[in-house]
Amino acid sequence: MKRMEHLSLRRQITILVGVLCLVLVCSAAAGAALIAHMRTKQLVMADAADTAATMAAMLDRDMFERFREAQNVAQMQPLQDIWTGDPARIRQVLNQLQSSFPDYAWIGYATPDGTVRAATRGMLEGQSVQARPWFQDGLKAPAVGDVHEAKLLAGLLGPGPNNEPFRFVDVAAPVRDRDGTVIGVLGAHLSWSWADARRRALLAQPGRTGNDALWVLAEDGTVLLGPEIGDKPFSAERIQAMRRERTGAFEDETGPEPILTGFAVASGHRSYPGLGWIVVSRQPDDVAFAAARSIAWTILGLGLALALAGLVFAHFIARGVARPLQIITAAADRIGRDPDTLVLPRIGGSAEVIRLSAALRSLLRRVGSAEKRISEVSSRHEKDLTDLRHLAETDALSGLLNRRGFDLLAEDAFDQFTRSGRGFAVLLVDIDLFKSVNDTYGHVAGDEVIKVIGATLTAALRPTDKVARFGGEEFVILVRDIGRGGIMTVAQKIRRAVEAASIRHHEHAISVTVSVGGAISQDGDRDVQDVIERADTALYSAKAAGRNRAVIAGLQLQLATSAA
Repeated sequence: MKRMEHLSLRRQITILVGVLCLVLVCSAAAGAALIAHMRTKQLVMADAADTAATMAAMLDRDMFERFREAQNVAQMQPLQDIWTGDPARIRQVLNQLQSSFPDYAWIGYATPDGTVRAATRGMLEGQSVQARPWFQDGLKAPAVGDVHEAKLLAGLLGPGPNNEPFRFVDVAAPVRDRDGTVIGVLGAHLSWSWADARRRALLAQPGRTGNDALWVLAEDGTVLLGPEIGDKPFSAERIQAMRRERTGAFEDETGPEPILTGFAVASGHRSYPGLGWIVVSRQPDDVAFAAARSIAWTILGLGLALALAGLVFAHFIARGVARPLQIITAAADRIGRDPDTLVLPRIGGSAEVIRLSAALRSLLRRVGSAEKRISEVSSRHEKDLTDLRHLAETDALSGLLNRRGFDLLAEDAFDQFTRSGRGFAVLLVDIDLFKSVNDTYGHVAGDEVIKVIGATLTAALRPTDKVARFGGEEFVILVRDIGRGGIMTVAQKIRRAVEAASIRHHEHAISVTVSVGGAISQDGDRDVQDVIERADTALYSAKAAGRNRAVIAGLQLQLATSAA
């Protein structure tokens, strides 16, 4: 705040408006980023759950079609007679079935003892599948088996896609004769690459970022499709929660970076009971929130541009606000120096500026009236001129010179300075915290403090130096024939003298300190008021620096009482 006090009103308004604009812009950007983050998170999590549910529904419907297809072929009456006939005819039917859905890697018909009687491309014919789960389950009822690697077919089918082992989902159904007796099992191995094709097609749809990951997990959480096949990326508790909730989304924070995760449990479709697969859709947070961050940066950029425009606009507004005050200040400074300037001009602008202009004009009129009355009284009572002059130039309370008496001596010192170069200095002395003295001990005690300080100042100075009281708790001292090297010594002397003075009021001992501001006459001064104004500024600095200090305008030395 102390630095702001030394800036012009125009600069203060510009700085404050600029800071306000920046605060508002940053707050708006932060709020927008938070809202965008939350909304984007909701949308991405909902989309991930929808993607997982779509994939689960696709798997269930396809498995239902294969499950129903196997049952229909096994129960088809026109085919009942071929199962016990020529194996070549059976193979022909199975090949036609495979051609209708190429994802069937193998379809075969086994007799009740587990011997493969016919199969597509003749694979495994004559071999026993009695120990295979699909055959054992298929003897009893239509059945499906979960994903597994090929065993008997591994050597016949060769390497799978990407040189990985073939994996299958089994579909089986009992084959009955016209009497309903089970005469064999129709089994089919559905290539698991079919599910991967569905996954790729879903991820390739428009609007996908290319950073999505779509997994299919077994009932126990083992990865069946997706990265790291065979691993269990989720804890048993998380798998149980997903199976319990059936579908939804969560933020997975178990890895090095958070990942938004949607899930859906494949629960089967119509007569197909389902294998309990869990479909998981995942997307890293940094990808999911890229759009939200872009929006936030865009808002921040636009806001900063608006803040800059507001700062420029505020500069012109501040210049317009400060202009009337500058005119008033310049006019007031010319009064008493320029004979053509007798009154302040009427200034327009804000209501406060208009009132200030009117109040200052009224003040000048009252001062003029007072001087006129004094002049009239003086002219009527010439015989009492000496007494009146003494009365007009003396402060009634302290017996010191008043402002009028001081001005006469100060103007004489300034005239000597301009004629002969004899320098002089002005010291302004202000009692620190004088109001607390009045509030604590009363105004009578305050009057006593003023009298004692006036006497103390007079005693601490040379006879040629003059002390005056400007009113209230402020004193002014005219020090003649002094240079820059001695004025600080005088200022510190009178400050210490006041600090050491003993002031008593009834039974109370009152201690006070003063702040001193001083200035030395210099070339370029228009009149003594320029010197007084510099001393007043130095006094203000002494007060602002903590009181009980002496500051001389143009000198860097500034001493506190405790260090003096």
